[in-house]
Amino acid sequence: MLYLLSKIYGFSIKTRIFFYRKGILKTYRLPVPVISVGNITTGGTGKTPVVEYLAKYAGKKGKRVIIISRGYAPMMQQGKDAASNEMCNDEHLLFKENIPGIMNILGKDRVKSGWEAINRRQAECLLLDDGFQHLRLLRDMDIVLIDTLEPFGYEYTLPRGLLREPLEGLRRSDLFLLTHTDQISPEKKQTVINRLREIARDVPVIESIHKPVRLVLAADEKSFGTEWLAGKKVFAFCAIGNPLSFRKSLESLGAILVGFHEFPDHHAYTPSDLHILNGEARCASPDAVVITQKDRVKLGKDLARWTLPVLTLKMEICITKGSEILHKKLDEKLN
Repeated sequence: MLYLLSKIYGFSIKTRIFFYRKGILKTYRLPVPVISVGNITTGGTGKTPVVEYLAKYAGKKGKRVIIISRGYAPMMQQGKDAASNEMCNDEHLLFKENIPGIMNILGKDRVKSGWEAINRRQAECLLLDDGFQHLRLLRDMDIVLIDTLEPFGYEYTLPRGLLREPLEGLRRSDLFLLTHTDQISPEKKQTVINRLREIARDVPVIESIHKPVRLVLAADEKSFGTEWLAGKKVFAFCAIGNPLSFRKSLESLGAILVGFHEFPDHHAYTPSDLHILNGEARCASPDAVVITQKDRVKLGKDLARWTLPVLTLKMEICITKGSEILHKKLDEKLN
């Protein structure tokens, strides 16, 4: 049954792409460079840190860049300290914290959001967050992230596999960015690269890791090095697209996991969830509770209720191979 549904889904996606390619469905081009960051599978490939990296790069080049997001996931209040009381999601809060000088516009109609960014905010470059399947808005560059821990979604489209569209769609990309390459063997990485070459022979492939950079104590925002985790007993939980990567990062830093809980991506924690987690953590007697930054921005003041120290593991994208290719392509579009 899942196989049949997968075939139907794949056919509908191919039909939609065909209609856009033939002009049956209308597309729009904006008068500024549009750079898309996306993927071909569901789940977390690490798009948010990559968007932050590109936003900082464009900013250093003197461009006024604005991020355009669809706004998936449960919406929440920005908080009493925000300039407005508008609703947002966890990724919006991450952008606000990590790149405060760069605006993120949320909206289902990304053409409308793009025009707003240009006309009202004087944007000179737009970053389309999670935009590979958003064909209505034309882009100047498609960067497609490939999570090397699960690169091809079991080779099937939803719901049989994890593919958002058939793999042949990768031929539309301008650049492949492999993520989590430090968490697999060199042999598996080469297998992924070879498969990409079979699908889209001439598309450049660059490599990256999500590098742990520091720990931040939730109670007072005190920051210290990740080496503190070596040999420490840790209770961890997360609601991200790729919990395996978070677990591997903790283990690579020498943490001894005495408890690890996974929730669905963008999960909105309830008081009951936090009560249960707090109780389990106390029973495990860890040295600390460790969460992701994405979870911390959602939990906010709820972290003050914890009876154990809560640490945030902050990560950044690090291009380990092919940065010159990426920068050259970005400069061509930005200029």
